[in-house]
Amino acid sequence: MSGALFTDQDGTVVVETDARVCVRCVLPETFPEAGFDADGVCNYCRSEAERIEGSQEAVDSVLAASRARDADYDVVLLYSGGKDSSLSLIDLVANRGLRVLALTLDNGFLAEVTAANMRAVLDSVGADHIVLRPQRKLMHGVYRSALTGDFGPETVKYSTAACGSCIGMVFAAGMRTASSYGVSLLAGGWTPGQMTTSAFVPTSFLREVVDRNLDPVRLTAPELKDGLDTWTHDSGELPIGLVNPLYASDYSEAKTLSVLAEHGWQAPRDTDSCSTNCRLNGLLILDHLRKYGYHPYVYEMAHHVRLGAMTRDEALAKLRHTKVPTASVGPVAVELGIRSPLQTV
Repeated sequence: MSGALFTDQDGTVVVETDARVCVRCVLPETFPEAGFDADGVCNYCRSEAERIEGSQEAVDSVLAASRARDADYDVVLLYSGGKDSSLSLIDLVANRGLRVLALTLDNGFLAEVTAANMRAVLDSVGADHIVLRPQRKLMHGVYRSALTGDFGPETVKYSTAACGSCIGMVFAAGMRTASSYGVSLLAGGWTPGQMTTSAFVPTSFLREVVDRNLDPVRLTAPELKDGLDTWTHDSGELPIGLVNPLYASDYSEAKTLSVLAEHGWQAPRDTDSCSTNCRLNGLLILDHLRKYGYHPYVYEMAHHVRLGAMTRDEALAKLRHTKVPTASVGPVAVELGIRSPLQTV
């Protein structure tokens, strides 16, 4: 299996790899179950199953059903403050006229500008906002367990184990918040192909994600069980599921940034090339590359290339130039009590 080598270029980490890459998208031979035909095209590009189910009519139907409930809000948006969830917020409120309650889980590693970005967009469109911040000991323990444990190939196929664990907590918090407010629907800011091939997923899928990502943490770090149980136990009637409105949009990163600028959103300077809200993400990318030999965002970017939301050259550049400040990796690893992925001995 071809591995990844990290080099430094102008103070940021660059990924060098000799892995064979699909000539049509950017999926490497190191990605699970990836194969290539005689022309160098991967099996994912050839698969009809890769088509995204996200028609405007389907998204409209789900959102229309959420309006029929007798509640103060139509939808609870899982809001990270990054570019894509901010675009979802703008779409839901400004374009669709929905009553949105934005919910943020502060993991302790939000980018410096994230709070200001959230305020700017929330004030621009007019939406209420709740921030939940788990105890530092709990979040650090979850990340440390995810970074040092074995979570299985399906858990790390589409994201890092640590991101999956964090998403598990976000989903759990979202379901409990929606339940407490009598809201029938959650919304997310995922882009086509990032999480599923369908714009809508039922509650059973959300629960499966929570259990798949957090049950291993309970096993490897039993001291975290009580804290996790507090976050993940059900209360009352759960929402029907989660919809990603961006699946039905003509998504492109350039257009997204242009729209966000009109609402006062600014790109952070202390995150990597794949995150616009989390300072921890860069370390997680490098750790994943070191362990598994492929970039945790490569599946998503390959989808974007197939859909025309990003050129192949743009994706390859983004995968290689991480924008992770080399000097920042060690201190974050020390804070979490783990080995730095840049450490060679």
